[in-house]
Amino acid sequence: MPRAWRIRYAGARYHVTARGDARQVIFGEDDDYRRFLAQLQAALEAEGVRLLAYVLMPNHYHLVVETPQGNLPRFMQRLNTAYGLYYRYKHRAPGHCFQGRYGAKLVSGDGYLIRVLKYVHLNPVKVKNMEGAARGERIRKLSGYAWSSYPGYVDRKRAEDYVDYRWLRLMGCQTLSGNRRAYRKFVEGFVEGVDEELEGALAASRYAIGGERFREEVGEELEQARMRKGVNGRDVMWPAEKAPGMETIEQAVCEEYGVAAVDLRGDRQAVREAKKIMLELASRYSGKCQREIGRYLGYTSDSAVGKQRQVLRQLLEKQTGLRARFEKLCRKVKHG
Repeated sequence: MPRAWRIRYAGARYHVTARGDARQVIFGEDDDYRRFLAQLQAALEAEGVRLLAYVLMPNHYHLVVETPQGNLPRFMQRLNTAYGLYYRYKHRAPGHCFQGRYGAKLVSGDGYLIRVLKYVHLNPVKVKNMEGAARGERIRKLSGYAWSSYPGYVDRKRAEDYVDYRWLRLMGCQTLSGNRRAYRKFVEGFVEGVDEELEGALAASRYAIGGERFREEVGEELEQARMRKGVNGRDVMWPAEKAPGMETIEQAVCEEYGVAAVDLRGDRQAVREAKKIMLELASRYSGKCQREIGRYLGYTSDSAVGKQRQVLRQLLEKQTGLRARFEKLCRKVKHG
């Protein structure tokens, strides 16, 4: 079967999968999992990709990612090449680490997105050796599985600074803690059952997860691409709305907080909250990687950027006033 064509655009969200060659084990010991996660973080930062969810299983992995720059192939090449080199050297395993090209399906619509996140997180309890396990045993396995973003979704103490948890808001509660509890209940509701709507969408298309019209639109676009003369490669680029520039985001923050742009690039106590907000907005909406944003705002180390985002995440969870202010700025930056 020829490899699947794909559609790319700025802001696209994908469910990504990759398997070991001939379904062989690719994570044989804890150090392998840790190495992959370190390389995943490096690739996210280098390519400006956002990680919504992940799970690592012994012979495959799942990611849910968002690509502000429409650069999924470059991100995946960086990630899989780095890990493949490590694995072959560490385990003295010649040949390919991964089986063919990775899989990547576009995800459309918040309803399908939250179902895909749930589907990914349920992987540890949807394996053969869990067949016949009691519900309580499945829930314990799910909550205790170390190589998944699920624990950080349901427990703020286990949150990871390279995972984007803002999609928890789709649970519709007024607080982050409420959304965490609602998401846990939602996921645990499927530890024994099947999400028939999602299973149907997964089976319906090689290219996309979403409503019928969206799947048809993607399929039609790719079929037309195959028939066009002079089409190179197997990716089709869709145009997207232009991402807001750093100056646009900076202006919105300065107006909201009544500070000068030059102050955001310094370290005055009075503007630290505004600076964290600016950093988070730029990371979400500008399409630039954390390193570029950090340099723009005067941070001297890449680790400082991640730490500041983590601090803000904790503040947003505790302070409803700050969260309301942040959400107001999100709407302003996104919609002008």
